[in-house]
Parts: sequence; structure tokens; C-alpha cells
Amino acid sequence: MKYDLIALDLDGTTLNDKNTISPAVKEAVAWAREQGVRVVLSTGRIASEAAEFAKQLEIQDDLVTAGGATLFSMAQNAYTMRLSMPWEPAVRAAAIVERVGMVSMVYAGEDMLITPYDEMYFSRYKTNEGYHTSKKVVPSVAEYIANSRVSIDKMFCRSNDKAMLQYAREQISQLPGIRVMSSGEDNIEVISPMADKGQALAKLCEQYDIPLERCIAIGDSENDLEMLQAVGMPVAMGNANDAVKSIARYITATNAEDGVAKAIYHLLEKA
Repeated sequence: MKYDLIALDLDGTTLNDKNTISPAVKEAVAWAREQGVRVVLSTGRIASEAAEFAKQLEIQDDLVTAGGATLFSMAQNAYTMRLSMPWEPAVRAAAIVERVGMVSMVYAGEDMLITPYDEMYFSRYKTNEGYHTSKKVVPSVAEYIANSRVSIDKMFCRSNDKAMLQYAREQISQLPGIRVMSSGEDNIEVISPMADKGQALAKLCEQYDIPLERCIAIGDSENDLEMLQAVGMPVAMGNANDAVKSIARYITATNAEDGVAKAIYHLLEKA
């Protein structure tokens, strides 16, 4: 089978444990593009952060961002699709997150809403330009959404307390018009039920006139499932969870072992 497009998750997949792209992965992506294969980043991150990594990989194709809630055009430097959550459930979900004491990043178009408490936490390891240019620090995200009536594309909420995560997930899941998932054991993500990476990738493939059967998708976590189910060649990272591995047609090495590069060479049959 000849493949025309590769969709890459970022965290736990294209990025290694140092939150960077290794030279081996950069080289493999460049080689794939030389073969005429489109490479698309498909991530839960906000567009400004995803675009920064796309530039490192010299990718010009559109980006699937915010877990499939948004599509971003690198060429136009603008969103081409936004599937925001209903306003009232977004306010209530943000209030639950603040009440239980989780840290969060809330995506509202080009703005990433965080509280001073959130900023103290995330600034310890988020040094990339996309984070700093998009962050907007407000006293209370829930109050800001309520008063400004901004449209929310996604909430990323983190805690190392599993009981807290489970409680917040149960509470937020009861709200209408939203969907709760995860991209790792220490987080939950809240988006519109109409948004997922699979549908967003399908929309891109329609624009590019590429059948999904001729696509490779590589991921590691729950928010990658629909994307992997949509394509002809679903690939799980070696560090992926069991649900992802169970639907994969190929399992590569971990993100610490340049699994993306190894998958690209194996599936595109580099000599």
C-alpha cells in the first residue's frame, strides 16, 4: 500500500520525554516529505504551540489542534474550523476545575486562559514561544468565560491525584454538550462532543483529496483513538496505552526511542 499522508500526535509521540523533537524524527519527517507524503500534526495543543513544532519540522500542511476542535492553516496563519463548546457548560466545567484545585489551560481561539496558580505550575516546564504568546492570565477562568462570553474550544486539566482526576471527570461528564477524554494518566481534556481528531483529519483529507485508507496515523493515548480508527494504517507508540495498542495495525518503538522515525521508515519502506 502506498501512503499519501501521515498524521502525527505530538505529546508522547513526536515529542520525546524532554518535550523536544529528536534529530532522528526530524530527519525521518523530512525524508517522508521528499517522497511526496504530506505530514500533518494532530495534537491536543493550541494552534500557536503546534505551529511552533510544525516550523521545526518544516511542515506547511494544515494542523489538527485542540484535540480536533480546531483546524489551523499554516499558510493563512488562521483557523479554518472551530468546534467550540456551549457557553454555559464551559463555564460550569471551568468552575468545577477551579473548585477541586486542578491546574488547567483553557483554549479560547488564539488565547490560552490560565490563572496565576496555573501559570506558576506550567511555567516550570513550558518554555516554548507558543505558550508564552498565547497565554492570558486572569484571576478566575470560570468568571472570565462567564463575564466575557468567549467561545471555548478545549480545556486541559492536570493533577497527579488520581482520585481528584476521577472526581472531576465524573462531575464534568454529567454536563450536557461536552465530552471528557484524556491524553495521559495525569490529565483530562474537555471538548465539544462533535470534535475529535478523526473527524478533523477526515475533513483535511477531503480538502487534499486523499482517501483515509491511504493515511498513516501515529499516537499513544485516548484522544488519538478516533484518528487511529479513521485511517488505513493505525500505528501505536511503544509507550501507548492498551486501548491504543489494541486497535493498531503496527506498534513501533517508544517516543524515547524515536518510534515515529522507525514507523515512517518501516511503513514507507526505506532501504
